[in-house]
Amino acid sequence: MNSVRRACVVLSAAAGLGLALVPVASADPVQTVAYTSEDGAWPLEGSARYSAPGDEIAVWERDGVLKIDVQSGLKDLRVELSAPAGEALHTGTYTGARFRGQSDPALSTPGIFVVSTYFGCGDDYADFTISRLDKDADGRTTGVDATFVQHCGSPDGPATRGEVHFTA
Repeated sequence: MNSVRRACVVLSAAAGLGLALVPVASADPVQTVAYTSEDGAWPLEGSARYSAPGDEIAVWERDGVLKIDVQSGLKDLRVELSAPAGEALHTGTYTGARFRGQSDPALSTPGIFVVSTYFGCGDDYADFTISRLDKDADGRTTGVDATFVQHCGSPDGPATRGEVHFTA
């Protein structure tokens, strides 16, 4: 008996007994990072879409900085997002983000750091939105939905638009 017929028989038998069947939610993690850059944008050029399990995607928060790492063959990408000094990162829209290097202290503005295969921009202007930021009981980041628009060199320079969707 093929699997479709077997499923129909099982469902018919269960319905005949008056049992209610509840579908089981998929436990597959969602892990994607994508971006599209206008001509002349830096350090991300063109467009790309990464997704696990083919690409390695890691998301975590340390010292108030949300870190998104992608490893895909010989290409790597990191985006870091942070709230202004004295604030905890939370869901919401952050405007006027500026470059914040990995060892730099928190800024009075939101911070952004974008690097691709060892190249980055030291004069970032960006806005980003975190629409979901889930944490487990130990405070580890388990889910993120975020978008960003980053310009290198000036607030009206060529833009890179990116998005992150991550569920551990």
